[in-house]
Amino acid sequence: MEPLLKPRFPQLHRLFAQKIKYRAITILLLFLLGLILVLGIQQLSVERVIGKESQTIELICSRTPNLAPEVLSKNGRISYDRGQFDDARDCWRRAVTAYREQGNETETINNQINQAQAEQALGFYPKACNTLLQIFSDKDCTTLREKPQELGDNKQNSQQLKEENKQKQQREFFDSLAEKSTDSSAKLIGLRSLGNVLRGLGELDLSNYVLLLSLQKVKPEEVMATWLDVGNIRRALSNKEQDLYSRSGDRQHIVCTIVDAYAAIDAYEYAIKKADLKSALQIAIQTRLNRLSFLSDLKDWRQKINQESKVKNIQESQDKDVFNRVFRRNTLSLVNQQRNCWKNLLIPELKLQFDSNIPATRLLSPTELYNWLSQQLSEQNPIIQSQEIDDLRQQIEKLPRSHTTLYTRLNFAKNWMRLQNLTEEQYQKLEKFLNETIDEAQGKPDKQLRNLRAESYALGYLGKLYESRKQWDLARTKTQKALLIAQSIPAQEIAYLWQWQLGRIYKPESTQSRQVKANEIQNNLKNIKEAREAYKGAFETLQFLRRELASGNPDAQLSFLEEIETVYREYVDLLLSKQNPEQTHLSQARTVITSLQAVELENFLRLACPENNLQTIDNVLDKKAKDTAFVYPLVLEDRIEVILKVPNVKQLLSFKKYVERKKVEYLVTQLQLDLEEEYTFEAVRQEAKQLYDWLMKDVDEYIDKNYKNIKTLVFALDTNLRNIPLAALVSNYNNEASNKEVEYLIDKYAIALAPRLDIPYPDVLQGKKLKILAAGLDKPDQKVNELRKFSTLRYANEELDVLNNLEKSNSRLSVTKLSNDKFKTKEFQNEINTFAFQIFHLATHGEFSSSPENTFILAYDQIISIKELGDVFRTQLQSQLEPIELLVLSACETAAGDKRATLGISGVGVRAGARSAIASLWTLDDEISVDFTKIFYRQFIDPKVKTKAQALQQAQKVLKELPGREHPRYWASYILLGNWL
Repeated sequence: MEPLLKPRFPQLHRLFAQKIKYRAITILLLFLLGLILVLGIQQLSVERVIGKESQTIELICSRTPNLAPEVLSKNGRISYDRGQFDDARDCWRRAVTAYREQGNETETINNQINQAQAEQALGFYPKACNTLLQIFSDKDCTTLREKPQELGDNKQNSQQLKEENKQKQQREFFDSLAEKSTDSSAKLIGLRSLGNVLRGLGELDLSNYVLLLSLQKVKPEEVMATWLDVGNIRRALSNKEQDLYSRSGDRQHIVCTIVDAYAAIDAYEYAIKKADLKSALQIAIQTRLNRLSFLSDLKDWRQKINQESKVKNIQESQDKDVFNRVFRRNTLSLVNQQRNCWKNLLIPELKLQFDSNIPATRLLSPTELYNWLSQQLSEQNPIIQSQEIDDLRQQIEKLPRSHTTLYTRLNFAKNWMRLQNLTEEQYQKLEKFLNETIDEAQGKPDKQLRNLRAESYALGYLGKLYESRKQWDLARTKTQKALLIAQSIPAQEIAYLWQWQLGRIYKPESTQSRQVKANEIQNNLKNIKEAREAYKGAFETLQFLRRELASGNPDAQLSFLEEIETVYREYVDLLLSKQNPEQTHLSQARTVITSLQAVELENFLRLACPENNLQTIDNVLDKKAKDTAFVYPLVLEDRIEVILKVPNVKQLLSFKKYVERKKVEYLVTQLQLDLEEEYTFEAVRQEAKQLYDWLMKDVDEYIDKNYKNIKTLVFALDTNLRNIPLAALVSNYNNEASNKEVEYLIDKYAIALAPRLDIPYPDVLQGKKLKILAAGLDKPDQKVNELRKFSTLRYANEELDVLNNLEKSNSRLSVTKLSNDKFKTKEFQNEINTFAFQIFHLATHGEFSSSPENTFILAYDQIISIKELGDVFRTQLQSQLEPIELLVLSACETAAGDKRATLGISGVGVRAGARSAIASLWTLDDEISVDFTKIFYRQFIDPKVKTKAQALQQAQKVLKELPGREHPRYWASYILLGNWL
């Protein structure tokens, strides 16, 4: 994490504002500081941790009328440096008005830029964007980002064309701004600031374009600062590619990660070479720090993906380094991949090598790029050698004392600690450096520089240094002081760091070694209790931050998820460390992991999950579904924990199976691959039996012995288990068994998945009349280029005819059919707006991914994104008293290699306002979809079948008995999410 710099220092903050993917602290500083600051300052009675300096400082502008614009501008800077961003914004806003009345355009613009800085510090990125746009035009930021004008015939405007049109209009708009700014240094700085705001909004490609435009027009004195910004946006693009690789496993994203990294380092190094150490020392130091931290990030990422590749059982004969496997062959495919990456950076397009401010960036061959990467990540890289680090430290120590210098020191200390194999001499220098930073933050000798945030960070970093050295008492003391200060400000985005750090420090060494034994834990009861309390504090603080972040920057949300997952899982591990965990700990563990799943879904939807009309699953089991058990498997580092809830029993039950996480992940990955192949029946049975033994054997035996009435299992699955259909788990199998003697979990239980501990208020559909909208197509409009890639669904219309035929034989059903060119987006929306349907059955292409941009369904005329799907269903959601009961997506699939792909299914269900959804985890022959539809709906309307889960169970049982359909790939892919009744 990178909680190094505050947004109040724009030069120091540029790097960390862009690092929106993998460092949540910086983004949380940007997004939440304003809210946190207005909560007031707690009064704590603790030694000298908080003194008189922590009392509320007078608000200069908010309480002082009739100030001259010069005074307002100056006082805005004072308030900003104090962290009083609301007051700073008020100062600068009033200064803008006053200077505009005087006709002073330059100072008006300067104060608009400052106002936007304060708005960014408050997390108001759209407002900051609008403030900066007002310098140039009256265009609204939201309109600029989301609502391009249509070109030509609207019918031919495919999604791709719409995006290209949007990009074209945006670039033309900013081209015009750049031309208007040529004669005004203030406007050029405003254009650069706008590029940085767009980065904070997650508009990385547009931010890159605007910053490159700015670089071509900027005055000489701003060239170095602009190059720093360009390096930062390229770094952000590299981080984005890392995230895309983690979702998809597509090596194209590794190539682009490295290309973007090369371009970022190239920009940093150019800024360093050209910086005037007298007039731009701060920028030079900052750029060196950015380069250093980025290289550390790349090394960490390489280590991470190499470890992940081991889980996939890479053969010993193969190269164990992922980067080497990608770049070792200079193939045409690799060359083309690199060319696409360079094109995305816009270097050839803008012809930057011919611009006076922009030197040539040579496009390297794959071999050259790999050699460059190897040199950069080498332990012999001069940048990370002690001589270079000492030189950088000495330059920082020569900087004049200021708030900016304080955060430069913290930035440096954070990156210094990340270097591997610190010598004893380096450790002592770092310890001394941090202690001196603490003194400066405490106002020694200059009380005007008293800075509680910086002091909290410095103390926390010193505690982390002692933690790394296993100096537990010193680590605990410094971390406690850092936490007290963070809580006194209050600053939750800092506090959770030190709560988490305290939890790690308190954990006994036996648990840190992962060899957890009950007797060892009993000898450390006090530490275990303190550790749990610290982790509980971190969890509760993160819950607050999560709610505040739900509707914010999408990249910040993803970053937040990446960062907090470790905290949540370590907390659960600690709660369940006893052989027989206490009931309060079992309940809390469920709550913690469910909160993580809620964060995942909120991050996907980019809004908070609806909280109305929900009922806890526990309550549903006790009152309505007394033949159902709720199963919660958790995959921890050294074991699997399964928590079981049965009807009308308050106590939760716990089961353990000691097996390493990496073994579970390997088995799940292999089973997922084999389930999608035709000639893997024997391997699937063996793998599915092993996974059953780990996850369900003990639970199944317990239920069979004590609760024979249980006929349905509802699962809340851990992340790495969600792409496996639990219906295919084998409960009874041996090598001599014939196919019919193999027993699957689905033979005994109906199965459903719940994405959280509560579900939309459940309703049983038996006996009710059902109105179904059945829509599908065999082939989309071939006039639209981007739709030609989708294969023909030969049996889609036959699938819809199945529903029409069922309508004729059952008075409960009323079916409206939209097929082929009748299944256009507008016609689909008109039907939804006109009639209240309980069931939507969509026989069309679609894909579910953990990325909203890659989650869609296909209509005849266009791809419907998940956001657009929400727009389509909005009228029904607003006008219909009851939500949609069931959404069936029969020809869709989850994205390959994406462990969170089922988020897409949950997200589509939520966007459509559906209580439950049925979808497929992988691509099926659409002839199988016809069989499934026929069998499922017959079961669904059968009075003897009481629930959706039972209807799905019976359909899968019938399917697997059909000739040639024995392999689970043909019948197990369908899953039910949400309300199973």
